[in-house]
Amino acid sequence: MNFAAEIEGVFTREEIESFLKDEQQFYIEYAEENWLDRYFKIKAMSQKTHVPSITSVISDTPGGSNLNNSKTEQFALKSVQASEWLDTLLYAVGSLAPAEQKLIELKYMKKRNDGSKYCDEVIYPQLFIGKTRYYELKKEALEMLGRKLYGLFSERGFS
Repeated sequence: MNFAAEIEGVFTREEIESFLKDEQQFYIEYAEENWLDRYFKIKAMSQKTHVPSITSVISDTPGGSNLNNSKTEQFALKSVQASEWLDTLLYAVGSLAPAEQKLIELKYMKKRNDGSKYCDEVIYPQLFIGKTRYYELKKEALEMLGRKLYGLFSERGFS
């Protein structure tokens, strides 16, 4: 028997649409909260060239698990991790459809001269689409980005 036919008999159309809407909202929120809202902070961390002061520490306790835990090392690791995080985001954005990619870049990855983000009313004319289509495309782009990032995040074993 066909699995899809069995499922359609178990759930109503409204229940299936509700599940799909909840799933879509999960990926949208995942992309915004875990990735796009942190973009500028992580980008700054990945580009920092300031090196903390280098001082020797003499201790009378034997070296344990913190033996290789210098401030310089910690700083370098944070910068590398931020760069990897940024590469992952840019890879996922680059794999979107061109219109989705442009929307994400304009809305979430660029700032105005005063440091604020562009509002939707400024972006959709730049994409040569109407307001309604813009919001549909934004939802689609965020969902697709969330799905891609969630998959990449799981594949690479980040935690």
